[in-house]
Amino acid sequence: MKKIYTEQDALSSVGKSLFVVENALSQNKMKLQDIKEMIPCFLHLNNAKTIALEYIDPEVSKFFPVSEEKVLKNGMSALQGMCHPGDLEKNIAAILSFLSNADPSNVMSFFERLRTRNVGKNEFDLHFTVTKLFGEKQCIALTFPVNNINNIADKISTVLDEHEFLKKNFERFASLTKQEKRILRLLARGHNNPEISEELFISRRTVENHRKNINRKLGLKNFAHLIQFTNAFNLV
Repeated sequence: MKKIYTEQDALSSVGKSLFVVENALSQNKMKLQDIKEMIPCFLHLNNAKTIALEYIDPEVSKFFPVSEEKVLKNGMSALQGMCHPGDLEKNIAAILSFLSNADPSNVMSFFERLRTRNVGKNEFDLHFTVTKLFGEKQCIALTFPVNNINNIADKISTVLDEHEFLKKNFERFASLTKQEKRILRLLARGHNNPEISEELFISRRTVENHRKNINRKLGLKNFAHLIQFTNAFNLV
């Protein structure tokens, strides 16, 4: 029997999938054009500082009234015809604010109304988008139609089954603060407390307290367990 997902479970699985996609791309296991075979979504890359589009799904014209060429030539302005009035400007402002203070391992999500080829000129379908930093200069975003979110969640769940550690520990990792994630990354790189103290301009006692919190939140058993977290959530 096919599993029925609550909206919260479905949207949570979408956020987790972003880490899977980033891992696959970062480790050269997949190319951008291969992502849709793994997860049914609309994928795009933006400049992390300007939000200028640097890549968009080549099949965008199959679903939306805009061509890949027009989008790449005219940037975000080309998307105005497919976005509900006010949504594009509002979401760009929110993304810029998120990225200006972004933790590379944090995910931002939002709803947006988009005009697909299946609806009338003044009608829009609700979509859900997740985005996060990708490397130092880009952000990656996946967009999904909400009316098909249960089928999408089922597909993503199959993908996540192959990444059991990430699936099981996503909420634990999300509980870490930005500073704790920085320390976790430095620990994985072999830094000790004095070196972390100097790197982050904090006292050694503060480092010790952060490490205690990290161990408690993640339930760390040993260094190998720590490395599992940094690999699964792209901290290395």
